[in-house]
Amino acid sequence: MAFFSVIVPVYNVQAYLREAIASVQMQDFTDVEIVVVDDATPDHSGAIADQMAADDPRITVVHLPANVGLGMARNAGIAAATGDYLLFLDGDDTLAPGSLSAIATKLQRNDCPELLIFNYSRFWWDGRQAVSWGAEQLAQLSTQVFAPADHPELFTLLPISCSKAYRRDFLQRLAVTFPTGFYEDISFTYTVLLNARTAVTLNQVVLMYRQRRGGGNILKTTSDKHFDIFAQYDTVFAEAERTGLNPAARKKLYDVMINHYVTIITSADRIARSQRRAFFAASGESARKLQRTDIGDHRSNAASDLRGRLMRDQHWGRFRAYVWLDRKRSPARRAAGKVYWPVRRVLRKVRALGRLSYRWHRMRPIDEQLVVFSEYWGTGFGCNPRAIFEQLPAVAPGLKAVWILTDSKAAALPPGTPHVQPDSLAQWKVLARAKYFVSNVNFPGAYVKRPGQVHVQTMHGTPLKYCGLDVLNSAGAAMAVDPRRNVARQDGNVVTGSQSRMHQEFADMLVRSDRWDYAISSNAYSTEMWSHAYPCNYQWLEVGYPRNDVLVTAGAADVAAARARLGIADDTIAVLYAPTFRETTGDPSLRVDVAALAQAAGPEYVFIVRAHHTATFGGALDALIDIGTVIDGSSIASISDCYLAADVLITDYSSVMFDYAHLDRPIVIYADDWDSYRQVRGAYFDLMAQPPGAIARTQRQIQQLFTTGDYDTEQTTGLRTSFRSRFCSFDDGHAAEAVIRQVMLPSA
Repeated sequence: MAFFSVIVPVYNVQAYLREAIASVQMQDFTDVEIVVVDDATPDHSGAIADQMAADDPRITVVHLPANVGLGMARNAGIAAATGDYLLFLDGDDTLAPGSLSAIATKLQRNDCPELLIFNYSRFWWDGRQAVSWGAEQLAQLSTQVFAPADHPELFTLLPISCSKAYRRDFLQRLAVTFPTGFYEDISFTYTVLLNARTAVTLNQVVLMYRQRRGGGNILKTTSDKHFDIFAQYDTVFAEAERTGLNPAARKKLYDVMINHYVTIITSADRIARSQRRAFFAASGESARKLQRTDIGDHRSNAASDLRGRLMRDQHWGRFRAYVWLDRKRSPARRAAGKVYWPVRRVLRKVRALGRLSYRWHRMRPIDEQLVVFSEYWGTGFGCNPRAIFEQLPAVAPGLKAVWILTDSKAAALPPGTPHVQPDSLAQWKVLARAKYFVSNVNFPGAYVKRPGQVHVQTMHGTPLKYCGLDVLNSAGAAMAVDPRRNVARQDGNVVTGSQSRMHQEFADMLVRSDRWDYAISSNAYSTEMWSHAYPCNYQWLEVGYPRNDVLVTAGAADVAAARARLGIADDTIAVLYAPTFRETTGDPSLRVDVAALAQAAGPEYVFIVRAHHTATFGGALDALIDIGTVIDGSSIASISDCYLAADVLITDYSSVMFDYAHLDRPIVIYADDWDSYRQVRGAYFDLMAQPPGAIARTQRQIQQLFTTGDYDTEQTTGLRTSFRSRFCSFDDGHAAEAVIRQVMLPSA
């Protein structure tokens, strides 16, 4: 028995079959059997399969005596398969390299669930590719084991059987098979989704879904067999009734059905013109028969509701008018664009007036007392720039500060602190005249540094993942820099134009970094890594991180005050969960199932969840916030309060681990996707070999750490001590003062 059985039905695919089978043979995961089902193909596909089987004992070829169609051929493959998990691969598609390893790892780390759903990419004969738009939905579910029926958004994904891995004993218990006729995937897919109780997702392109030139897809063949779809959806909704699908989820499935009918009616290559009215009538009969009124929010999909009503009421003329208007939406958008883009160009010229103002102010003297502060391009008031700003009145009272900060965030500033809006006339004025600049990122590319101006680059974390120029030298990390390119290049292919733009972006980055006069480091490791990541002419200030001064100098009263601000009782163990973000489009940072962890840990624990700003909590966490088991750490102004209040930190690859280590408290690394993260984003060292404490690779493991208390042992203390000696060496609690004295008061 193999771990995977890959079932390959074959009919008229002689041009592609070798490539399809080879894509499985060349996987780095080898515990796999390949079951090729020759559906009485009239071409040489059967002979090709036999030839390949003669050279590879993992290949079994089943020759059917007569053509039975795709669904029944897959059934024959299921009967012949012996693997723990089944995958379906059509004879003209391929698996992306490394796919089976990724699937196996995900399955094994989640206790071998019944189902795994992965992503796919369409690719055309001319080299074009398009990753499925379902990536975001897969990513949102990638942190947990779940029941698909509880997440009806999955019903909107393309219902193909080839985008999943199925536990074979689950299919056997369910006794589900493919039906005959067209649209055989529909009833099979939704039956599986409605019945699976344990499923996971893998937000990775596994299936390369070939779009053949000149067709080749039976569903794009004009035939009355397209009427088979009605029986398929009858089966689906009968199963929905049997399994007790809730009304809201059933409505989602109903909308999917209506939109599917519309797609077929409006496809010129599926239904003959003479049969469209008849198909529309059959669609209306199906829509009436399967409609339910207890659907909760019946306005959840206005477009589908309108289409369904037109079908049910048999308004053929109105339906055709609606389809005509719907097709005109794209041309209308293009027409609107002809107005939008010229207006935008005019607005850009207006903005250029600010640059003219900037040139004027550059001719005026530099204000020797003015210090400009900025955090993350003017979007926040925190990090190292804030810590330096807060020490400025005590150390250099003669200097005056101004923040580049959006009006919406300016309320966080101390009363009376001036600020300027990013990209405003006032910003360009201070950029032209200020003496000192303090930021944890770079200033705008249009800014030109004047002789006599002094820049302090504070950085914003000890680097674990690649940064700066090192990203350019890592294919995977470079792909992750721009999410737009990430989507277009998940298969690893890079077009020349993108390469050219990417190199230009890094060249521009180095030009901006050439402005730095000083860069702050908190340890010798950071100095070493950043020196080759940003090979520019600046001086290192090895004084520690100003933002960590409060952690190094904190006493019992500071800790008690932080816990009081967060509402944490003295006898409660507070756990801070603060993960990093993922560059993959739509992928969230919250990968630990906090609800399950809280239940396993017990009532003496409270969890402070500090999510990346791109992540959302969702219903389960919101409910725990309401009862006090979880605290929304993202709403706390300063993460330092979360650090001080927490007895334990859970993180993944975020630089928060380096900051929290100053408190010398237990740290747990949750590394469920370390291998893929390291491959895609790159890492300067192997965190699994040099962790700051306990490591958990699965949800079960992290729950066990907290039920046993093994997150805080003699061994984890030793790991933390070694970690602190390497990464907390420069911090003495006076970093902010040291920066001001060395840069702004050099003669003091």
